[in-house]
Amino acid sequence: MKILNLKDGRSVAVRTAEFADVDRIVDLYDKVYKGKYPLKDVTDANLVRKKIVDTNYFWPIAMLGDELIASCLFSVDPINKIGKVYAAVVRNDFRGQDIMHVVTKLGIERLTKTTRSCDVLYGTTRTVSLAPQVILEHLDFLPMGVFPNVRKVESFETHGLEIFFREESLKLRKQRPQLIPEIREFYKIARATLNLEPHEEITLPLSDPRNMGEPIKFEIIHDEEEVLRKFDYYQNKDLMEKIFFPFSEPNLLFVSEEKDAEIFVNLNETDGNGTILGYRIQNTDLRRVLMWFCEFASKENMRYVETLVSAFSPQMQRIAIDSKFLPCAYFPSAKMNENGTREDYIVFSRSFESLDFMDMKLGEINRRFLDAFMKCWYEMTVRCQPDLDGEDWRIA
Repeated sequence: MKILNLKDGRSVAVRTAEFADVDRIVDLYDKVYKGKYPLKDVTDANLVRKKIVDTNYFWPIAMLGDELIASCLFSVDPINKIGKVYAAVVRNDFRGQDIMHVVTKLGIERLTKTTRSCDVLYGTTRTVSLAPQVILEHLDFLPMGVFPNVRKVESFETHGLEIFFREESLKLRKQRPQLIPEIREFYKIARATLNLEPHEEITLPLSDPRNMGEPIKFEIIHDEEEVLRKFDYYQNKDLMEKIFFPFSEPNLLFVSEEKDAEIFVNLNETDGNGTILGYRIQNTDLRRVLMWFCEFASKENMRYVETLVSAFSPQMQRIAIDSKFLPCAYFPSAKMNENGTREDYIVFSRSFESLDFMDMKLGEINRRFLDAFMKCWYEMTVRCQPDLDGEDWRIA
């Protein structure tokens, strides 16, 4: 437990959440976000109870007497030694008093120093104000990208990616990522920020997203238990390509009409945020499957979809681009490999809502990531307009 003395002389106790705090936690998020917070992890009392006792979660909170005034959740992937900090909230009348700084710092010290269970921690920050970014960056998190239209509270929001690297952890990185042209600007920003080595340039032929054949129709399996059973079976039998995406499990399975393609997805029904977690493709082109999957999913309550691709898999980087995904963030040292090295990953996303950056506030580095994203967006948009092919703005 830590004690924080406020400016008015009152003392706040920062400690780990307990069963007795469940109702307080749910009530805090409900009041601050007026019932619109999109993550069930902190709004569903049963899930809150499970996470409080789960050893792969750490939940620091701030209490003023019997009143809960701040909360922040950490989840841990012990295999990849990566942690996620999320769902940070401070009661409105206690903002601007360093409470979240102390709460978050307690989690960082616990996971990267006391237990050393994480080499890397990451968080995503709302960009409606600079405050969330400033809090993490004052705790030595570094900006590494943006997620356009990733979440919806009042409206669709762009979030920033912030990453904390435990001392010496970057020395475990696999060196010289192999990058296609569209990714290089993202790595250039990360390299300048972290003093990384040069990348290896890979050039692969483009495929035109306008020429992906007839649309593919899908059936959606909603039975979450059946989806997980099949996902685990395929994974154990090495019958599918599992995408590295920590802290997510599939709750939907998209099966093509011809039964030759299956895509496992996690979808947040509240705001339409989707992530691709694995796929099984037989006798068909992955580009075409991903392209038409997105078109189909956009009509089935999905408003945003995200996937991760290794920085050492240029072929998959090209497939993602050809399927109209766009790079939006670069994550150094994301995954722990079997040989003890850590591998960089690129975050790709597709949004099916109009992009609007008018009310966004970004720090200097993440603004450069947004510029890189918009350059790719413009290249994709114009590449799909045949009258504009061959212009000299193309990424080279």
